[in-house]
Amino acid sequence: MISFPLRGMLVASACALGFFHLLRPAHAQQVEEHHGPTAEQRAEIQRAVHEAIQQDIRKVAQYKLPKDFFARMLPLIRQIRRANIIPPTQTTNMTLATTIRRTQAMPQLQAILQQHGMSAEDFVMSLTTFEMTNTMVQAPPKKTKDTPKLDKDNVRLIQSHQALAQALVHDMDSESEHLQ
Repeated sequence: MISFPLRGMLVASACALGFFHLLRPAHAQQVEEHHGPTAEQRAEIQRAVHEAIQQDIRKVAQYKLPKDFFARMLPLIRQIRRANIIPPTQTTNMTLATTIRRTQAMPQLQAILQQHGMSAEDFVMSLTTFEMTNTMVQAPPKKTKDTPKLDKDNVRLIQSHQALAQALVHDMDSESEHLQ
């Protein structure tokens, strides 16, 4: 996922913001440093994050789960639970790239992922894809132009392994109990 278009967009936005920051008068820079970004800048940041999240949703919807997804993921999640590790979870305004970086920054989690032959990107993408697909299979949303088109093989995988899907959801929910 290192070559992910979102990264280029965010880097370009950061560079552009940095460039405009250099062009402003020193007094304007000092005022903004004390008062934070302007309403216009905050709106632009929100638009960029929203677009990045929309791209992530489309990417997750089309990500291919491996045929042995459950055979690989169930033991992995259970080992993570036994180690009392709580992987980073995605929030409303967090991109996949951020979640992957946070996952990579957890040495104990990285060691377990490596034991299972999985990268942080594989882990985040697989679980996010599973969660989105399973949720939409269990409770299909009202179709709109923004409803992501799910990978048909992932839908079939989950539908044909309902007991394993429920076991994984249970194990993942048990993980979140540590947070409460």
